[in-house]
Amino acid sequence: MKRLVERPDQISRESFPEKLVMFFCLVPIFGMIPATIALTRQRSSQKLRNVSQVAIALMIIWATGYSAMGGMPTGGEQLQQLQITTELLKASLSSGYFGLCIYLMYRLHRQQNIQLPWQKPDQRDR
Repeated sequence: MKRLVERPDQISRESFPEKLVMFFCLVPIFGMIPATIALTRQRSSQKLRNVSQVAIALMIIWATGYSAMGGMPTGGEQLQQLQITTELLKASLSSGYFGLCIYLMYRLHRQQNIQLPWQKPDQRDR
């Protein structure tokens, strides 16, 4: 059996409580609270701040998209079909948001970088 030896750059730098806070930040909808707290604290690490920014950005994107497809008037056959389509789109958007949060939790567990496409990569997080 071959034993794998971790190199110093592969060893986790964040402590368990900090990693737990990162997981809580990525919880859909409710993660907004610990993410906001982490961003307002001065002692938060850069990686925790990055995860918090991603969590808040995803929450805002989801909430904006969900509310943009908000209440449609009911009545008439065409409006009912439009309402069904809108509800399916809202359900797909919500499922995608939840799935993306779970995927980001998986990436966090694997100690991979978590950032949005328009964010600059931070050399220290690699």
